[in-house]
Amino acid sequence: MNLGIVFLVLFSVVGSLGICPPYSQHSPCTCRTITDRIGEDFSILTCEGLQSEDELLGVLEPTRGVPMFELELVNTSLRYIPHDAFKETTYQVLSIRDSRISALSDLDVAFAGLEDHLHLIEVINCSYTSSWDWTQLGNLQHLLEIQVVDSELIDVTKGLASIQHLDMEAFAFHRNNIQRLADEAFAKFTNLERLALDNNFLTEVKRSMFPKPARLLKILGLSYNLLETFPADMFRDMPSLKTLYLTGNPFHTLDEVVFKPVWRQLHLVLFHDTRLSCDCRITWLAQEDNSRKYIHGQCHGPTNFRGRNIHSVQAHELWC
Repeated sequence: MNLGIVFLVLFSVVGSLGICPPYSQHSPCTCRTITDRIGEDFSILTCEGLQSEDELLGVLEPTRGVPMFELELVNTSLRYIPHDAFKETTYQVLSIRDSRISALSDLDVAFAGLEDHLHLIEVINCSYTSSWDWTQLGNLQHLLEIQVVDSELIDVTKGLASIQHLDMEAFAFHRNNIQRLADEAFAKFTNLERLALDNNFLTEVKRSMFPKPARLLKILGLSYNLLETFPADMFRDMPSLKTLYLTGNPFHTLDEVVFKPVWRQLHLVLFHDTRLSCDCRITWLAQEDNSRKYIHGQCHGPTNFRGRNIHSVQAHELWC
């Protein structure tokens, strides 16, 4: 599931950012300009193999005062990102890939200079992310989305709440070995629209972890975790939820008390590769009008139902 929608949205709301400063052929950086569908140009600076904070400061110097859209750091190893590295720059997207960065900043705040510019932070296949201090992002007034994928993020702590004053629209924390969420990890993000926690090691989720009401939450991804049950109030006060990903979890039933509050509003539900038992406990589901939603899931048992698509099961066939 790709939640990187902000990148596309930004193309339509910002002005031309298509001026590439010159970089020599010996520089670790290259700058390229891309054009969106309405003819706007955007400059993207890609730097590979940076090994020191001073080297980062040096390659960013030519972009000061120049309209730039995205910075990509690839195969970079830093103790921290200097807090003032982005002074007088206008980057709206920061992408860090295949890198080792121990801290987001050397001071209490990160990315000084980008307070009114940075919208998206994307981190892919990076080390030391579990040691990052989210409070250092508190100065970023227009940050909309954080993606941390295939990185060493073991848990999501209460520290994330330190940026609750930001109008965050999306978090994508998948394939990170996350084992634990703080009880109110995302609760304060009342503008949250998309949340992806797929492909982790979560054994428990609580309603308190999410906004209440989650009036804007449209997409929730919990696939490929270790979830066997869901609390009775899990999906209450989620009036906008349309897409739910539960594939690959070892739960045995879809409890009516849990799912009924959102079932009729859902458009897409994925829960294949589970241990779902097609018995009398899901009679309520078979009695629902599911003709206008896409349901992808199979029965794990009993034996005569194994492998059968859930949407084909009739209420009169179910027993306990």
